[in-house]
Amino acid sequence: MRKNYLSIFEVVALSVSIIAPTMAMAFNTSLTAQVAGGAVPLSFLVGTVAMLLVGVSFFEFSKRIPHSGSVYAYNARGLGPKAGFVSGWALTATYFAYAAATAGLFGNFANVFLQHFGLHLPEWSLVLLGIGLVWLFSFRDVRLSTRTALLLEGVSIVVLLVLSLVIVGKGGAAGNTVVPFTLGSGGASGVGMGIIFAILSFAGFEGAATLGEEAKNPKRAVPLAIYGTVIAAGIFFVFVSYAQVVGFGMGHIKALQTSQAPLDALATTYVGNAMAVFVDFAAMISAFACSLGSANAGSRMLFALGRDGTLPKVLGSVHPIHGTPHMSVHVLGLLMVVSYLLVGVPAGAANFYGYFGTVGTLTLLVAYLLINLSAIRYFRRHREGGYSPIRHLVIPILGFLILLWPVYGNLYPVPAYPYNLFPYIAGAWIVLGIVLIRVMSGRDPGLADRIVADMEVSS
Repeated sequence: MRKNYLSIFEVVALSVSIIAPTMAMAFNTSLTAQVAGGAVPLSFLVGTVAMLLVGVSFFEFSKRIPHSGSVYAYNARGLGPKAGFVSGWALTATYFAYAAATAGLFGNFANVFLQHFGLHLPEWSLVLLGIGLVWLFSFRDVRLSTRTALLLEGVSIVVLLVLSLVIVGKGGAAGNTVVPFTLGSGGASGVGMGIIFAILSFAGFEGAATLGEEAKNPKRAVPLAIYGTVIAAGIFFVFVSYAQVVGFGMGHIKALQTSQAPLDALATTYVGNAMAVFVDFAAMISAFACSLGSANAGSRMLFALGRDGTLPKVLGSVHPIHGTPHMSVHVLGLLMVVSYLLVGVPAGAANFYGYFGTVGTLTLLVAYLLINLSAIRYFRRHREGGYSPIRHLVIPILGFLILLWPVYGNLYPVPAYPYNLFPYIAGAWIVLGIVLIRVMSGRDPGLADRIVADMEVSS
């Protein structure tokens, strides 16, 4: 692929688009309020600190190993090629699931937005349109994709910031207060459960690492993109969630907990119906940007696995004109279409998003857990870039322990059907990856050595 091609802003764009801050604030504040009460901003504040700890391992690895496989390469170097493959396999499922799920959500939001103008189109047609556009942008120049994603997400963020500033400026329903930053009625346990939703709002912050082979000065650009995204998103999450809490009022948290569209309701109350149209538009373009960013990251993960021979070599081919991993893009696009037709059409776009988003998050947590273990082992052995007991031992341990919280929260109490099945689906995907790499290694004993050698060349 094209070396020294993407600027730091284009690298940042990928992580920002996968996080999709507008979508996170449209969905996760109500869910957080259900367990944390009015302490939603506190949950997001603590969640931001937690993700800063988890992000250290990505930050440290990306300074040393610029590779399109990101966590695949990091964990292969730290835990061995087999663990690296399983990590890449897990993250591939995540990026595919997010790309498909948010394409479904794009169709859902687009339908709501168009209804403001009296237009009524079948939801399935809008979802397939979204997938088609994501497929086209991913196939073409990656600079076009990242700039488009950054522009769309940037517009949606501005809309939410304006709305939040208006709410806070008017003092919300009963005046500004520091009470949302105290434990409140939910108590420590409620805030702790809320942190799960806060952490999941950051899912995909590491996406910039998949552009390690295409960025200018990747050992500087990628780490800054990863950490800068977490910091900026954290500030945004805390401020916008605070605006939503005071917008409904501390005495009316039940309304926030039960609201299906809190931002839409607040826009209508504090600005007017016109602002609600802008908010729906912002949610729509944020969903599209997330799908596009996830598809770009997923195609590069498939490319890395194919290039190294752990998946079919054809996935490792690059388009001679556009410089994109076109075969991986086509495979991902086809899978998005098929999955939507088989699951999304009968279940509906909203359920499709919930189903695939949950499975993708579970496989993501596996990759996140492994990278913290990998960092401990890798930096103890490779001290040429300097070794810090804090950054390379203490923080990865803390990051690993913090991630056990959302894992536990997704397993217990046992979710209602069909969500009780999703941990088994994610687990089956991980087991399949383990079986695949063991079978391939058995057939080709030199595979592991070639993977590491190829990674050193790519990096």
